[in-house]
Amino acid sequence: MATPKRPVLVFSDTHSPYHHPNALDFLAETYDKWNCGSMVNAGDGFDFHYQSRHVTECDAYNPREEYKIARGFNRSICKISRNGVFVPGNHDMIPHRQMASIGLDPMLLQAPEKLYGLCNGWKVSQMYHTIFDGQVLIEHGIGSGGMYGAINTALKKRCSFVQGHIHAHAMVKYSQNYKDKIFGMNVGCLLDESSLAARYGRFYASKGVLGCGVVVGPEEAYFVPMNT
Repeated sequence: MATPKRPVLVFSDTHSPYHHPNALDFLAETYDKWNCGSMVNAGDGFDFHYQSRHVTECDAYNPREEYKIARGFNRSICKISRNGVFVPGNHDMIPHRQMASIGLDPMLLQAPEKLYGLCNGWKVSQMYHTIFDGQVLIEHGIGSGGMYGAINTALKKRCSFVQGHIHAHAMVKYSQNYKDKIFGMNVGCLLDESSLAARYGRFYASKGVLGCGVVVGPEEAYFVPMNT
């Protein structure tokens, strides 16, 4: 994908089919409002609740229903922008891990772009993706936890860094030294907190912060909260 000159919208953790009902409209409105040129899904677009190793809720969709709804929702997101990248998260990789656990090569799965229901113009970038000539690194955020996970990782790698993964925290924090200015941004989530996929956290004081991120350039980014 060509180096973007317009802002890039970054979102994460829709956990479809348990996404927030307003997620699609919110992303479309934000994309247009900020005149974005491309999108990056930073992972956990799919929840794969039924296939995970966690206890399955009794009223969950069956695996075929869950996948069909989630794949359709992902295709709807991809239609907002003709250019985009999907960086799989830990939930997206559940089918791969389950296959490996019983000795099946995950390569037997269909091509990643087809598996995740991506439209033409979108691609899968395993592990990470960079924008603005490699000056901004985007990952799902596995291993980068806590309130200050994004800025801590940015400091370690000394480049601007964007992640999802940590539902309960969303922010942009900057660091300046004699050489450059960088930021760390956590883009929050778009998971419906009332859904069964969030029941594990029903007693937690902190809930998921709904929103997405907009990266304007290597030294400038904004978290955009979704009104609820």
